[in-house]
Amino acid sequence: MKIKRIDHVGVIVASLERAQSLIGDGFGLEAIRQVKREELMATFFQCGGADVEMIEVTDSEMREQRLGLGREARVEHIAFEVESLDEALVALADLGIETTGPPQQSPAFTSVWTKPETSGGVVYQFLERRSS
Repeated sequence: MKIKRIDHVGVIVASLERAQSLIGDGFGLEAIRQVKREELMATFFQCGGADVEMIEVTDSEMREQRLGLGREARVEHIAFEVESLDEALVALADLGIETTGPPQQSPAFTSVWTKPETSGGVVYQFLERRSS
């Protein structure tokens, strides 16, 4: 498997507004993209060659699962960009690492997520970007 770079680090936060204020205004990182779905809102901040994704989960059940009770924030996942997702899947299987399901498609990339109980307690996202 050829990992090209860290694409982003995903952080679940209790308040996206507070996170945007700290990361954007306080730290001076530029907000480059926002995502709004029924169950979550996220803002990506550019930081060198990788991004920081701040995620507020709006669905209460999913929020408790992903953030936990009484927490302000937690690093949830590290996303690696790979040259070939197919090769990454073979390498992950050879390592005994399972994914949460089949590859998911988005307009910009295809990705999989690891089950943390099979990947050293860490959730990793492996993604292959589409050519522009």
